[in-house]
Amino acid sequence: MKLKKIQNFISIEILGGILLLSATILALVLKNSPYGEHYMDFLSVEMGFKIGTWELFKPSLLWINDGLIAIFFFAIGLELKKEFIQGEFKTLSNITLPLIAAIGGIIVPALIFCLINFSDPYVLRGWAIPTATDTAFALVILAMLKQRVPNSLKIFLVSLAIFDDIGAILIIAIFYTSELSTLAFFVAFCCIFGLFILNRLSNKRKSFYYILGVLLWLSVLKSGVHATLAGIITALFIPVNTKDNHPLLEEIEHGLKFWIAFIILPLFAFANAGVDLSRIQPHMLFSGVSIGIFLGLFLGKQFGVFTFAYLAIKLNLTSLPKNANFKQLYGVCILTGIGFTMSFFIDGLAYEVSDVFNFVDNFAILLASLASGIFGYLYLRFIK
Repeated sequence: MKLKKIQNFISIEILGGILLLSATILALVLKNSPYGEHYMDFLSVEMGFKIGTWELFKPSLLWINDGLIAIFFFAIGLELKKEFIQGEFKTLSNITLPLIAAIGGIIVPALIFCLINFSDPYVLRGWAIPTATDTAFALVILAMLKQRVPNSLKIFLVSLAIFDDIGAILIIAIFYTSELSTLAFFVAFCCIFGLFILNRLSNKRKSFYYILGVLLWLSVLKSGVHATLAGIITALFIPVNTKDNHPLLEEIEHGLKFWIAFIILPLFAFANAGVDLSRIQPHMLFSGVSIGIFLGLFLGKQFGVFTFAYLAIKLNLTSLPKNANFKQLYGVCILTGIGFTMSFFIDGLAYEVSDVFNFVDNFAILLASLASGIFGYLYLRFIK
């Protein structure tokens, strides 16, 4: 990414992060106020459609978590394709540090969670919850620090988040699937083949890709594989440029930025952050799953990201970001413990049938994200 584009991206992320925070606070206030029932009623409203004998009805919460979030993953897919084809990730030297750091930020939190909960197979389903990073909130904190953090570290954080998202996509695809439907897979294959044809023809009509993308989403939803993967797959078939050199991918990506930052992610946070604080007992905060999530996010992320990055630099596999030192790098690594939206999402996949786990886990995610944000800010604010 060119510097100006990175700065524009960061600006949107910062504003989106502020809106995310507002949506989170609103959800917590509503859930724990006399309007808590109305908040839950909103999340429980059944919506859908019926075509002949085929029907699809879901509560609004699942339309948000399965539907709108697929658009978010579609945007991630567009960003990944653009960066690998014509952006910073074309050269190995630019991807080495964030890639290695992201791997550490996945392995170490997962190990911490598994070590704490190794005796309970059901709880172990949540091993991936503390492996995610919410870049928007982290960038909001870096913006508050202004010139105390060099711009190269902001770029490092954005790049790390991209690889973090790739890790989340692979985890969802491999570990969080249910029983598979052969018919639905066949329909999905037909949609993918249609997207392939459109790509080879370099078709510039966005509506054709959108129609096949929606059909692919419906078939993947019914297949047993999580429907968000349809967004990633569709994005990979969008041409970067059409035959007449029309920048189709960038046009679509630019058009999605507003909706992702200011509508979809805040709505996702609003729908998932409403933790009923009155139901949380002190002993729940010290359960294996809560401790695993908290320590995985707050300690595991910063230790994993920094250790892997430090070793990569010392082994001369890569170098420190420009104008940065190890103290500043560590401070940014602390901020990767802000899991939030992606941690909520993986938590919902891991414990979808457990009401108890849902609200206790979400509270642990909030606490760990808050601790990471406050500690990271104070560390970077006063570090010499």
